[in-house]
Amino acid sequence: MPVALAVAVFLSELAPTRARFGLTTVVDLLAAIPSVVYGFWAVLILVPLMAHTVEPGIQHATGAVGPFSGHAGGLDVLTAGIVLAVMILPTISAVSREALSAVSRQQREAAMSLGATRWEATRLAVLGPAMSGILGAILLGLGRALGETIAVTLVVGNNNQVPTSLFSPGQTISSLIASDLNSAVAQGPLEFSALVELGLVLLLLTIAVNVVARLMIWRIRSGEAGGARHRRKHSRASLLRFAPALDSGVANPRGVEPEWRRAALARLPERIRRRHSVFLLIAGLCFLATVLAIVPLASILYTAVDLGGGAVVRPTFYTETQPSACNPGALVTCPIGGVGPQIEGTLILLGLAAAIALPVGILIGIYLAEYGRNRLGPGVSFVTDVMTGIPSILLGTFVLVVFLRYYSDAASSALAGGVALSVLMLPLIVRTTEEALKTVPVAVRESALALGFPRHRVTLRVAVGTARNAIVTGALLAAARAGGETAALLLTTGGFQYWPLGLTHPIGALPLVIFEAGLSGYANWETDAWGATLLLLGIMLIISLSTRLLLRRAPSNE
Repeated sequence: MPVALAVAVFLSELAPTRARFGLTTVVDLLAAIPSVVYGFWAVLILVPLMAHTVEPGIQHATGAVGPFSGHAGGLDVLTAGIVLAVMILPTISAVSREALSAVSRQQREAAMSLGATRWEATRLAVLGPAMSGILGAILLGLGRALGETIAVTLVVGNNNQVPTSLFSPGQTISSLIASDLNSAVAQGPLEFSALVELGLVLLLLTIAVNVVARLMIWRIRSGEAGGARHRRKHSRASLLRFAPALDSGVANPRGVEPEWRRAALARLPERIRRRHSVFLLIAGLCFLATVLAIVPLASILYTAVDLGGGAVVRPTFYTETQPSACNPGALVTCPIGGVGPQIEGTLILLGLAAAIALPVGILIGIYLAEYGRNRLGPGVSFVTDVMTGIPSILLGTFVLVVFLRYYSDAASSALAGGVALSVLMLPLIVRTTEEALKTVPVAVRESALALGFPRHRVTLRVAVGTARNAIVTGALLAAARAGGETAALLLTTGGFQYWPLGLTHPIGALPLVIFEAGLSGYANWETDAWGATLLLLGIMLIISLSTRLLLRRAPSNE
């Protein structure tokens, strides 16, 4: 929370104008990295660092008592918490930045016109009105952390015991479901029902957190937060201390300055220097927080290029299957394969998901923006917002349960995986479509209606046509989120090494090969996994940059 808030303040209020776009883009790229990549990176880089350096150092400094007792092994609650902190940082930062930007510019200018520094103007005139949105951002980050599955599963230790310290291995609801749900299907109805009920508990927790968060953010967007009740109140004595010199002329006809005023004027240069020093200190700390937020992204990219760069430059990497697992030795040369089935499987899954989610999501978005000014519209919009915070492991569980009940032969198949990804994509497509259509000026619609066009043609030809760049942006964002999804596919696709044989057969995907082969202990499989990681990162980064370019070209109300 403090790091993300410092990043938001720096990018919104303190950073030079020319540097804001680039730094904002880099920080937001953290949100585009799939969770399986975070987990894979944490196992290779963060866990050894925690086990050999950080945790022993903490124990040496604290005496290994209380929350820092126990064996410092790296696979524990503290490491999982750090990974989650890195993952939710761009979410908290982005929503907090939006809340800060929603505060009227006049409040900043009013504070600065009275002599406040940029930090003082931010502290006195911006943070107060934006506090509701900042709290909503923190709760949104908490909601994502509650449902995170793959990264936590890889580093938390997966021990079904109550942790006695931060260095104890632990377990979360989502990691337990991911680890045991597929096997529980074969074990019997009792185990399966228990895990599904745990999923219900997690669902209720995340819905409660996300509902509160959305209500807080809605207050910011509707302008209910902020205003006079957030203004800083000063005592009469503090106001008189900085009263203009005209007052002294009235109180002292001879123009004699009171002693306290002369003392205050004598200290004025020192106070100005101190306030400027405080501003530089705060700006420096916020800049360091921004650099700290970028470090994980740089480390992930460097590690992926270092360990997977040799794989992605081979043409056969994109066409061949994974080789037989082995470790090279003095007399053993391991075969090198590729991830051709996983690439094809990812494209098929995304195609299925898009075929289901795009028409449904765009139609719902059109309804909310053009025809949703009734009792049903706000409810649908609010449910859509809450759905964006539901953990993907629960969506995968839902799809698996539905298929087991009504179409058990395809419970682990390309069809089930595509349906799971479509449910994941749907709320994001709905929200971006609705917001895109709201940016189309009312005058454009009225001009078309004045020419005699029926309302449905105005909506489809004029409004949708004008907002098509932003709608395409939403589709790309949804595809980026689905392309890196692992938890839902882990429950619904049935494997990671299969060539696609049909919609009702098991299918592989890039996130699955990273999760399954990356920690297999076999050198040639791990090389392919890092190559798949670099390929997936490249796809996510290209989609993220493309969406930003499209958003900059999207029309505005101006």
